[in-house]
Amino acid sequence: MRHGIVTLFTASLLGFGVGAAAAEIDVMVQNQYLGSDLTPVITAPPDQVNARVVATLENIAASLPAERLARLAKLVRERTPHVLALNEAFEYSCQNLFPASTPATEGCGNQRIKGAFVDFLGTTEAELGGAYVTTARVQNFSVPALPFQIDSYWAVLTVRDRDVILVRSDVAGTAAATPLALSGCRASLEGCNYFPTPFTIQTALGPIAIERGFVAVDLEVAGQPYRVFATHLEVGQLVPGPAGEPTRVLQRLQAAQLVGTALAFPREAERTVLILGDINSDPRDDPTPLPSPIGPLPTPYALIAGSGFSDVWTLRPGALQGAGRVTGMTCCQDEDLANHKSALSERIDMIFSLAPPAQVRQARVLGDSVSEKTWPPGLGLWPSDHGSVAAKLRY
Repeated sequence: MRHGIVTLFTASLLGFGVGAAAAEIDVMVQNQYLGSDLTPVITAPPDQVNARVVATLENIAASLPAERLARLAKLVRERTPHVLALNEAFEYSCQNLFPASTPATEGCGNQRIKGAFVDFLGTTEAELGGAYVTTARVQNFSVPALPFQIDSYWAVLTVRDRDVILVRSDVAGTAAATPLALSGCRASLEGCNYFPTPFTIQTALGPIAIERGFVAVDLEVAGQPYRVFATHLEVGQLVPGPAGEPTRVLQRLQAAQLVGTALAFPREAERTVLILGDINSDPRDDPTPLPSPIGPLPTPYALIAGSGFSDVWTLRPGALQGAGRVTGMTCCQDEDLANHKSALSERIDMIFSLAPPAQVRQARVLGDSVSEKTWPPGLGLWPSDHGSVAAKLRY
């Protein structure tokens, strides 16, 4: 009889474990950091554009993108989330304008800048070694061809920024990019750019389109269906002074379009909807609405949280303990990533769930420990100016 009770008890435990796993998804959002502030280029007077482009490329090369991406990929391999959302998955490429007369160590090959020319997504895929499948992308800001001169040699720079969703290979067979273009949005790769037309600013290089976008993937984990959105909203103030003020409204309009699409796009009733990404909005920001073309809008955080989505960080065990305790900071390390101690002081990288999870487990900020810096140990560069955020959500 005792053996029978033990067997029944063991079977019950196993059954409980299977049931719990059937409604759990592990998700992660990671901002890979473009490697430098682009504001000096965007705001440069005509006679300083070339010098600032070269200085920016030097900064990007000095940020050691290949080494940083290896550290970021290590965080993913150790966590093994089902879904990984990448922000600032940049690609920098270069071609010599006169290749026949440009030595290998000049132009694009100049020692000062050659380390900048990295495809962040391609490098990440290689570092993950086939463990993840790129399932959906949206192209954001891009510079198709920018001539520049370094040490008397001419080259052409190409830049593109993407937000990407990768799915772990064991569940990738159930995953597909959500056909958001059917909503009538402005399609970009497998995703959408915000608004009918891009937001542009005037620069010495001419009008520059400041693009952002969003992407989504439908998948199943242990039979449970999910729809996961990923985005990177505009910063609150893109450039200093009055020219940058419109971006405070711009990011709110982006959040409104994202939430509207997430709520309205057709889906099965049982499909759980998540939003991952860098929303450039901290819960502590003043939520006072600002006038916009569609009416007063609060901050992106307040708008998303006020539309029925739960900020899962606030649902983790112990979240309500310790009044005034500051945790979960994800932004930002110094621009050159060389600060010794972590300087993260804002929580702007988010995981939202439309259906409140019954339990949030192992909610973590990753990449904020000195042990995760590039070589030499503890003394190198932070893997990104942001910490990555991951959580296991049980429904």
